[in-house]
Amino acid sequence: MQKIVGGMTSGASNAAANQPSNLELREIFGRNLRTLCAREGSVSATCRALGFNRTQFNRYLTGAAFPRPDVLFHICRHFGVDARILLEPLAQDRPPRMSAELARVLHEVIDAPLDFRLDQAMLPSGIYRLWRRSFLMPDRAVVSLARVWRDGLVTRLKSFEPHMVSPHMGDLARPAMHPCHGIFLRAEDGLTLITMFPATRMLRFSYFRQGLAGFGSLYPGYSVLGRDHAEGMVRSAGTLLEHLPPPVTGLMALARATGYRDAAEVPALFRSQLMADQAL
Repeated sequence: MQKIVGGMTSGASNAAANQPSNLELREIFGRNLRTLCAREGSVSATCRALGFNRTQFNRYLTGAAFPRPDVLFHICRHFGVDARILLEPLAQDRPPRMSAELARVLHEVIDAPLDFRLDQAMLPSGIYRLWRRSFLMPDRAVVSLARVWRDGLVTRLKSFEPHMVSPHMGDLARPAMHPCHGIFLRAEDGLTLITMFPATRMLRFSYFRQGLAGFGSLYPGYSVLGRDHAEGMVRSAGTLLEHLPPPVTGLMALARATGYRDAAEVPALFRSQLMADQAL
């Protein structure tokens, strides 16, 4: 029989003793949130992408406050995690890395070495604008900013793009922007980009070739979305990668100009590439 201690069984007393305090939970959440923001680049970038007040967000980072359930939902969806970030250190929430196993399987499936090596002449590191016909609203275009950089032999991309479940949900003029991450591969006659959206676990496959109408800084191509068909949407869309030559000035103005655009707002040269009939 369990011993009664002050009106509480000893088992319940032990469980209560092992339960983290509110202070400990806030510290865990703040530490996890700082780690996630560091992966994203900066706290400021995260606040802009989420549309959060920086002062209040700092209270979450320092463990001074917990987010409301609706705020927590947006944070989890943005970073592609679940509510366990309130309770457990982030390292326990991440699956083990499988880079060696994945590389081995890819080599077996493709039966050829994967060539990640892209020289600077083919694709310079720097800031790019990514223009794409919208999958969800094919009569519109999506514009986003992207950073391309070298990580050892691998050429990586990170951008922020609007994500909406339906064109009737949210503000088209100021849509919520979500991060996506990608890696480039050398193709026989161009470049292949594999992009992952952590918030939705959705993959996008893109092909680019260098040069359009004599401009070497433009990379026309197309993108294919890895998902089931939905009425009114397309799964293949014209895409254009535009390298912005350094030094890039007015980044804030460029960032504010991202999001959905009417076809008439897209430069004619770009529009002819994006709006080509490639619907699947």
